[in-house]
Amino acid sequence: MISNDNYTMKLNPFLLTVCLLALPLGASAQRFSVGTNAVDWITLGTINAEASVAASQHISVHIGAELNPWTFRAGEQDRQFQIRQNSYWGGVRWWPWHVYSGWWAGGDLRYTVYNEGGIIKRETEEGNAFGAGAYGGYSIMLSEWWNLDLGFGILGGWKRYTRYACPLCGVVVGSGDAAFFVPDARIAIQLIF
Repeated sequence: MISNDNYTMKLNPFLLTVCLLALPLGASAQRFSVGTNAVDWITLGTINAEASVAASQHISVHIGAELNPWTFRAGEQDRQFQIRQNSYWGGVRWWPWHVYSGWWAGGDLRYTVYNEGGIIKRETEEGNAFGAGAYGGYSIMLSEWWNLDLGFGILGGWKRYTRYACPLCGVVVGSGDAAFFVPDARIAIQLIF
């Protein structure tokens, strides 16, 4: 039978080791963030998330993804519309004052598989796109744990696409490769933890 004194003696080194290993994690908790962009959620329910890590006092590295699998009024020839996409990116931000606080500027590389159309006009386009973006903004510290990022950016690159006369008909009206430039592709109102 193990006495309480022996049990305590064996448990203390274990607890001390766990505490010492957890200390660096607690001290570096402000070096990581996760967030979501409200503008993307408003864009027909685009699910999105971004994670980042501070590489130094002025540099952070970001990765993220967006997913929109929704088709609205599916099967209705003259009313169906969608902004379906799978989008993935990785980038870097430079912070003049301190990571996760104040003004920032950054860039990223992005890959997207998309199918969108039927919203403003019946024509629909689907394809793959690869691009690079530049953006900037301001991070407002709401509390010790929460930030609000406001940002704007541009995205340009190359796409391979097929264009259809409508979302349902399947009549091809064009296809090929083309450069693209989107001046408002990175509007962000992002809640960061």
